[in-house]
Amino acid sequence: MGDNGKKFEQELEELELVVRQIDLGELTLEESISAFERGVALVRALTQKLDEVERRVEVLIRGARGELKSAEYQGEGIPQDNGGKGKDDEDIPF
Repeated sequence: MGDNGKKFEQELEELELVVRQIDLGELTLEESISAFERGVALVRALTQKLDEVERRVEVLIRGARGELKSAEYQGEGIPQDNGGKGKDDEDIPF
């Protein structure tokens, strides 16, 4: 995993810590700038990881005849890949 192998959750915790430090307002200007730069780097790393996962995530669903097909993830909920069919023709995901 990028950024020296840190897990997403670890980087997110570190970002939350940076934000708390900045919000407290107790850092010097130089420390604030450094913390801000670190926060921006963390946001970029986290965004890159999310983008990578989003590209990789293809949800396998079973068609009406039991065949497997892939559909790109369309956000929250069940992937939408009805190929122009009406609502009644949608596949049931499994």
